Amino acid sequence: MDAINISEELSKLLDDDPEKAIDEALKLSGNIKVELLKAAIFVDAGGMLKNFDVVLKGVEIYRNAVDKFKGNSELKYNLANGLHSLASSTEYNGFVWYSETEDYRSEARKYFYVAANDDQSSFDLKSQSNTNLGNLLWSSYRWVEAYDFYTLALTENPKNGVASSGALKMLRYALSQDLGDYNLIIKEIEYLAFNVNQNLETIYSYSGGYGVKGITDEIKDIPCTEKSESTIEGDEYERFVILNNLTLSATIHSHHHESKYWDNISISSVTTDVDSSSSVPEIFAMINLLKSDYILSRQLLFYASNQVFIETGNYNDTLDYACYGVNESALTLAQRSALDVLDKVAVATLSYLGIGGAKRASVREFWLKKQRGKDVEEEFKPKISQEIENGNTALLALTEVSKDLSNINGYLFEKQASRNSSTHRFTVLHDLGELPESQAGCLEHFDYEVFLTESLRTLKLARSAVIYFVQMVSIREKRLAKQRSGIAIPLIVPSHEEIRGFDKELGKAE
Repeated sequence: MDAINISEELSKLLDDDPEKAIDEALKLSGNIKVELLKAAIFVDAGGMLKNFDVVLKGVEIYRNAVDKFKGNSELKYNLANGLHSLASSTEYNGFVWYSETEDYRSEARKYFYVAANDDQSSFDLKSQSNTNLGNLLWSSYRWVEAYDFYTLALTENPKNGVASSGALKMLRYALSQDLGDYNLIIKEIEYLAFNVNQNLETIYSYSGGYGVKGITDEIKDIPCTEKSESTIEGDEYERFVILNNLTLSATIHSHHHESKYWDNISISSVTTDVDSSSSVPEIFAMINLLKSDYILSRQLLFYASNQVFIETGNYNDTLDYACYGVNESALTLAQRSALDVLDKVAVATLSYLGIGGAKRASVREFWLKKQRGKDVEEEFKPKISQEIENGNTALLALTEVSKDLSNINGYLFEKQASRNSSTHRFTVLHDLGELPESQAGCLEHFDYEVFLTESLRTLKLARSAVIYFVQMVSIREKRLAKQRSGIAIPLIVPSHEEIRGFDKELGKAE
């Protein structure tokens, strides 16, 4: 029997009898194709049975194949699936599971990201990679980022019902957390449910019969509504914000909306000591500045990419297809300022939790205790560890964002490198030709379109972090409210626009 027939037979066994599929795979031996077939069965069937040792066999085969064929993104995608399955097959013992599986999940995120962004990858592989990266992010409650990757997956393949199912699940979670506009999210959920039901064949090809049943069971109570081809109202900037899901709100603004202020996520209340001053707690000023800094980064990116800033300088041509001017500088500033938002989220988090050293914090290291010695295992600061163990999943999400930025193997690490470049060295963008190397090491050269795409993704990451921060505060405040006894008097924080009379002035102008 040839490899194709063996593959078909084992695939049939996967859903019906995964243990037998493993037994049959163990009997196989042969060339690289046979070994990869064995690996696929070990990962898929072992994952269904939560059999860590069997999954590990598959991971080892894939790792050897990746080492031999380093440029093959499909193998990296398969290795990422195996690593994710290793994490899923590790027994869950509370929040310690996240530290026990950290290395598996971090490496899996990196390889999914590589496969999704490889120009040589097929549209289908890119869509699957983005979908699985979304699944992996959701496993540590990084639901805002997960939604973005599910959306990317649907951009690559609109018939990807697994991605639609994942996006739907993220919106349901947003509703459960009282985040976003109820009616708008319900509409989007119904549209996604329609997409799922229309693409069961794709779900089967990605996840098998086991996956189809699980996904259809999750949406059986949801009315399905076909999405109309409606145009997005508003000017070019508003369309840019909506199409890229860049509002500071958990609501997905893919439909007509009447909200005057798009970026309406906010902190409603916080607990303060009776002995504290009567002034508004500082956290309200912090969230205001996080929002305004983010909004400015978003505007910088839009105006720079559309060459809106007025140019008054003339420049020497360096004959290497480099782009110089105020709009290029504004683009690098947009990327850097978005990363600055992440550092300020770290400062605000430590300040809110009452942890010392907040004003010197950065997103790369805010969550760890200072260690003496290189071989000492990293540990969370006690208050962060306690808050996560108390069920604050949004704080968990923030710490994992931090790890992906700080770990040299993290899939977000390059963002920090490019930020350092634009801060301390000279960032040069090119729209044609090969990228030169700096002789002095003081120049960093980037392809313009690649840098623009990465800047947009950095902006999305900053948006995610701000939303996680607000959610983290909300989760903690709800828990503290339940623990309080006696009389509680709420502090009403007024609208800045109302106090300043901005709405009235706008009404007169109109």
